[in-house]
Amino acid sequence: MKRRNWLWFVASALLAILAGVLAMFLLRDTGPVEQAVPQQEVVVAVAAIAANDSIRADRVRLEAKNVADIPSGAYVTVTELENATAKRDISVGEIILAQDVYIPGEGEDGGIPDDKVAVALPAEDILSKWGAVLPGDHVDLLITMDVILESPMYPWNVRTQEELAFYSFARDQSMDDVSVLTLQNLEVFQIIEEPLAEGQQNEEGQPSQRQRALILLADPQDAVVLRYLLDVVGSVTLAKRSAENEALFNVQPVNINYLMLRYGVVLPQPLE
Repeated sequence: MKRRNWLWFVASALLAILAGVLAMFLLRDTGPVEQAVPQQEVVVAVAAIAANDSIRADRVRLEAKNVADIPSGAYVTVTELENATAKRDISVGEIILAQDVYIPGEGEDGGIPDDKVAVALPAEDILSKWGAVLPGDHVDLLITMDVILESPMYPWNVRTQEELAFYSFARDQSMDDVSVLTLQNLEVFQIIEEPLAEGQQNEEGQPSQRQRALILLADPQDAVVLRYLLDVVGSVTLAKRSAENEALFNVQPVNINYLMLRYGVVLPQPLE
């Protein structure tokens, strides 16, 4: 009787040890259960986008990112970036953020104020060609023009052909130019690029370089002035100003006489 009790005791102990070993093995094998990390699709760049470039649909795509790694202002749909322009250089794989792009009319009713019109200016000066002028900037326009007319303006100043020919020959037209600060504090509403035909590439297989134009917000009368400057003068130079600076500068036109008086230039006397 005592022998049977002893055997039951040993068997119970062995079963308890076996159960403990089995439990430890199962716990070590499974390990802690990992929880799924929440993700969200955001718009990322699949090609490098330079500052002032349009953010076209072929340059971006949706990618899933961990929610904890997504910065504030990230776009979640590609359609939100229609007509958007990059404010800075964006590298491949970067998440597109609201603070890095400019979208005309965003947050405004139609984008163009009721008392303004949008007028195009070819991006041919250095500031705009090299990306120093971005949407939202404010600019002034400078021009240089010939102030001496090639032909009389008023009927009472009409000269004979002989007099006009002598007058044109006698004067030095290179000294007739004058530089003027014209339109001031115009807002750059948008920067557009020349449409590119699908598949149009240069010899290296890269997309052909396209011409650009600045879309400026201007008073209707100033828009007519700009049209005249482009048609008659042709060359316009931009001066960039702070967006908070709304002052209208009062500056004198500059010609050869101004420079001589300001810097005290004295013409040398001819040798006798």
